[in-house]
Amino acid sequence: MAHETDFLDLYGKLRLEPGCSLDEFKQAYRRNVALWHPDRRRGSRADVLAAARLQRLTAQYGAAMDFYRRHGRLPGAPIPARPIVAEATVADTVDIAPPMEARPAAASVPTPGGPPRGLPLRWWFAAVLLGVGAVVWWMWPDGYVADVEDEPRAPSAVHAGQTPVVTIALGMTTDEVIAIEGEPTRRADDRWEYGPSWIRFEGDQVVDWYSSPLRALHVVSPRPRP
Repeated sequence: MAHETDFLDLYGKLRLEPGCSLDEFKQAYRRNVALWHPDRRRGSRADVLAAARLQRLTAQYGAAMDFYRRHGRLPGAPIPARPIVAEATVADTVDIAPPMEARPAAASVPTPGGPPRGLPLRWWFAAVLLGVGAVVWWMWPDGYVADVEDEPRAPSAVHAGQTPVVTIALGMTTDEVIAIEGEPTRRADDRWEYGPSWIRFEGDQVVDWYSSPLRALHVVSPRPRP
């Protein structure tokens, strides 16, 4: 029944807080059982009320103990924090290669289509992964260096009855940018982000942008031309 799981009502009857210990909970329950036991009452009406109150208290206590057996804590008690497991580092996951024995020079000749002989296979894969990570880092906005401007995009041909493609330019307003690019994935005070690409504003006008190859903006170059 609903009143059997009204644990706030149960704590109120026992005069306890939800964070109490199991021993305090059991002792308070025994005191209330002794207090409301019909043998301690006089008169038929008092016996009936005491029996009903004791029956409800017993049902609520049983539901609370069942909750404790299933969850390992009393109802309303804070959930124990999970232990923090340290993340494994590269040194923990990569075995240290044993010292390599001296081999004839002919053994170091690379095999076509595979890693050089004499180099452990796991180090070969580690070198490939590091190379891929370096390429991704270089392509990310923070690692992008715009020393040499890319060639502007060639404008696409406009067919009859087709609207020409509009590109973002310095000085455009935020409304014009939304009309071209749509809503950004993230907004800051003066910067809108479209995935790894971004557009910066000053006084509600475009003053800078970066167009990532991973999510290109509608611009003629990755960075504004001076």
